[in-house]
Amino acid sequence: MADLGLMLESQENLNWDTLFSITEKVEQLGFESLFLSDHLTSVKGNKQLDSIALWPALTALAMRTERIKIGPLVCSMTFRHPVQLAKMSSAVDHLSVGRLELGLGAGWYEEEHVMFGVDFPSVHQRLELLEEGIQLIKVLWSGQSSNFAGQHYQLSDAEMHPAPAQSNVPLIIGGMGNTTLKIAATHADEWNSYYVSIDTYREKSQIIDGHCDSLNREPGTLRHSLMTPFVIGNNDQEIDSHIASNRTVFPSLPGSLKDWHESGFIGGSPQQLIDQMSAFQEAGVSRFILEHNSYHDQSPLELLAEKVLPVMANN
Repeated sequence: MADLGLMLESQENLNWDTLFSITEKVEQLGFESLFLSDHLTSVKGNKQLDSIALWPALTALAMRTERIKIGPLVCSMTFRHPVQLAKMSSAVDHLSVGRLELGLGAGWYEEEHVMFGVDFPSVHQRLELLEEGIQLIKVLWSGQSSNFAGQHYQLSDAEMHPAPAQSNVPLIIGGMGNTTLKIAATHADEWNSYYVSIDTYREKSQIIDGHCDSLNREPGTLRHSLMTPFVIGNNDQEIDSHIASNRTVFPSLPGSLKDWHESGFIGGSPQQLIDQMSAFQEAGVSRFILEHNSYHDQSPLELLAEKVLPVMANN
């Protein structure tokens, strides 16, 4: 069985009305989850596009939904002190009655950091911030009086109440560099890969399994998820239309189904999606988080829910 969720690029001209409309559809159609990106502005460099603020959006989703899991994919540790992440995530977990999953990453988009005056340290330092931040968040989630003496973060007899509603908020680490994979193997409940072909996924999966083995962790205890763009249609015209919708958000995405497949992305008829996702599932993916870029056309979601979701749920 594989779970099927969706992800929205919150910074690419998404507004509140559209977010709530899509959220209602996601909940209604039976998808497992809805994740939002964490950026300060469009990653295409277009300063004029609307950009939804992540934590207010997750707060709203927690209160407007009843079933789906929600979370960020992923929070850049450069944007907020981990104490703030611990406190905000605990609040959203309570508001959602235990449906939050916290995605964390080291951060990558230098331009937005420069634009807003946010420090963008070296890759090595960002990974240090990520690993220390994860440890600090877990300490605060425990509800115990805690001390923490890291190179970048410190706690002195700190307590955070209330602790999250869940006894263990699932922690998702996104990234594919070797150090990030080791951090995920050490600290995460789920490792999220993204925009990869099945061959690249297999390579990274072997590396992270090796890190688990070196830590005496059973690799099967670390869930593997895949975030990828998708296209779907009953015929060539519908598929081409969905490709065009994706390229409206990200013009660099492939312009034909052939190129889409050559890039390793999921797309085509419902059966083609089932076949492609089943191959990833056999390779180790147990959750698919599909990037939904056609904000104003929900017919791809309806077709996905009708033809693909039931099959993957029973695979």
